[in-house]
Amino acid sequence: MLGAPRTLQALSIDRLVPRRFSGSAEKETEPRAGMFLTLALSLAAVFLGDLNTVATVATMFFLSVYGTINLVASLEYLSGNPSWRPTMNIHWALSLVGGIGCFGVMFLIHWPATIFAVTIELLIWLLLKRRVRKDSWGDVRRDLYEAMIRWALVKFNDRPMTARNWRPHTLVFVSNIEKRLDLARFGAWFAENCGVVSICELYHGDIIDLDVDVRVRQKEINNVLKKQRIIAFGEVNIVQNLVRGILAVAQSNGIAGMESNTVLVGWPDDRERLVNFLRLLRPLKHLNQSLILGKTSPLQAFKEGQVQQIHVWWGGLKRNGDLLLLLAYLLTRNADWHNARIRILSIASNELMKEQTEKFLAQLIPEIRIQADVEVTVKDDDERVVDIMHRESGRADAVLLGLATPLEGEEEAYAERLDELAEGFQSCFFVHNGSLFLGDLVTPEKVELQNDET
Repeated sequence: MLGAPRTLQALSIDRLVPRRFSGSAEKETEPRAGMFLTLALSLAAVFLGDLNTVATVATMFFLSVYGTINLVASLEYLSGNPSWRPTMNIHWALSLVGGIGCFGVMFLIHWPATIFAVTIELLIWLLLKRRVRKDSWGDVRRDLYEAMIRWALVKFNDRPMTARNWRPHTLVFVSNIEKRLDLARFGAWFAENCGVVSICELYHGDIIDLDVDVRVRQKEINNVLKKQRIIAFGEVNIVQNLVRGILAVAQSNGIAGMESNTVLVGWPDDRERLVNFLRLLRPLKHLNQSLILGKTSPLQAFKEGQVQQIHVWWGGLKRNGDLLLLLAYLLTRNADWHNARIRILSIASNELMKEQTEKFLAQLIPEIRIQADVEVTVKDDDERVVDIMHRESGRADAVLLGLATPLEGEEEAYAERLDELAEGFQSCFFVHNGSLFLGDLVTPEKVELQNDET
C-alpha cells in the first residue's frame, strides 16, 4: 500500500502510464489515484479467499524487482559507465550475488508462480518499450556493449594480422545514399558479415559555411540503410578536395586494428573524375588499402531458382587474382546470391599459354576450396580482347576484373580503356589489391607452379 502508489506515480511522471496517477502539479503530492487503484487490487485479492496463493504471486513480483535492481547495479559498475555514481557504494560482486539469489529463491519458492510473474512483467515491458525515452535515460545494454568492445579491441590489438585473418573492412563513398543504394548493397555483399562496412557521403566545401547538419544527415543515412536492410554504418564528411578527402577519410576510418582496408567508389559520370580515382591507387597502396571501382546497374530482384553468374577475369600479371576470387566467394555467401556460379575466365595468346593457365587454375581452385568453372580462350590475331570479354560476360550479373596501376601521366589513356571495357557489362568491378598480403588472401597452401606470378 505504501510502495505501489509511489512506483505508479514515478511511472506516470515519466509518461509511461496515464498522467492521472502522478497527482497534482504540486511537489511531494500524494498519489491518490495510485492509492485507490492499489486499494482496489488489494481488496480484490482479499476477496479471492486464499491469501497464501496471492502472497506467493506477490512475493515473486517483489523478488524480481529486487533481483533486477541488483543485476542492473552490478552491470552498470562492470560496464564502467562514468554516469553511474550511486550514493550507496556497494561492491558489484555483492549486487550480482544478490540479483542471482533473488531469482534463485523465486524458483525455490514456487516455479509456476515465478514463470507467471516473469511473463506478466515481460508483457508490461513490451507494452512500455516504445514509450521509454532512451535518449535521456540511457540504456545499460549500450554500456555493456561499449565495455565488451573495449575489452575485445585491447585483446584484438595484441594479435598479429595474417592473411588467414584478413577481412574486407570496406569504406564505400557515395554522393547520395538514396541514389546509390546499389553500390552500398554491393559493398555489404562483398563484406558479407565478415567485415565492417561504412557508407560515407562526401560534401565539398567549408565545414562552417556549408548548409549541412552532419548529425542529422548521418541519422538519415542510417535510417535508409536500416530500412533497406543493409548492414553498414553511415557517416558524413566535409572535404575541400575530392581526392584528398577520400585519402583523409580512408586514413582516419576505423580504430585499433579495425581500420578500413578496402575503398569502394562508384563509376563517375565524367572522365576527369575517373582519372582522379586512378591517381588514388598509389597513395592507397602505401596505406595497404585496396581500391574497387564499381559500375552498377539498377538491381532487380532475383527470381526463385535463378542461377546468377559471377565472372572473374583472370589476368595473371598484376596479382589481383586472390582478392578477385575472395570477393566473388563472399558474394556467393549472401542469401541473394546463394545460387550463383563463379566462372573464371582468361584469355591466352597461344595454346601453350592456355595450357599453363589451365594447369595453374586446376591446382589453385581445389586448394582454395572455392567452387568455380574455368574457361581459357585463345585469342585470334584479328580479334580484340575487349570484344571477347564483352561477348563472354555481357549478360553476367557481376563481373570482377583486375585494376593495374597506370604510369604517371598515363592515367587518362588508361581511363579511356576502362570506359570502353565497362561499357559492355551490366555490373562490373575493377579491383586493385593493395593489401599487406598480396597474392595470399585465398591461398591456404602455396601453389608451386611456374606461373606463380599470377
